[in-house]
Amino acid sequence: MKLVRSAIAFALCAISAALTTGCAAPAAATRQPAQEQPPLLPPATLGDSRDSVQILRGAFGEHEFVLRCVVRASPERIEVIGLTALGQRAFAIRWNGSDWNVAAAPMLPDLLKPQWLLADLQLALWPLARLQAAYAPAGWQVAEPGGGVRRLRHGGRLVAEVHYGDADPWRGRYWITNLRYGYALAIEPDSGVDATPSANDH
Repeated sequence: MKLVRSAIAFALCAISAALTTGCAAPAAATRQPAQEQPPLLPPATLGDSRDSVQILRGAFGEHEFVLRCVVRASPERIEVIGLTALGQRAFAIRWNGSDWNVAAAPMLPDLLKPQWLLADLQLALWPLARLQAAYAPAGWQVAEPGGGVRRLRHGGRLVAEVHYGDADPWRGRYWITNLRYGYALAIEPDSGVDATPSANDH
């Protein structure tokens, strides 16, 4: 996905400016959101502990941005930390299977809602059979028609689509298009970023 450099620079400046006033305070723990999105699966459903450091490029209408994301999943919790190009924290998400916490820069919700990102990551990274078992009772359908594509439907309508460039998305490239909310994400591995930040860090 080709990104316009001036738009990326504007988005990064906006996020960085929001962060200069101090780290965003974590929101109080909340229950899983209503079914505007697929249900979030408990961390243990991944069946393993995995971690990845990724470059995330996003396009939301006229807005485009680049973030570095640290993703950690264990049977106890999932953590996703988004960092700007300067290494400042843009957001942090923690999900333990029943409650989740989000800390985000004030400017970020206009560009990306972290809860959407967490659902997208599970859609792309979790085993297909476990997604199908969890989604079906809530009226969501996910399938892989072939060719490195995964599709999410709700009420028969196509909601999101994932395209994979590598066999293991935790170490490879993939692309997510969310038709419901009108945004696209391109994700690729970034081995040059230290995966030490924690969702508790300020």
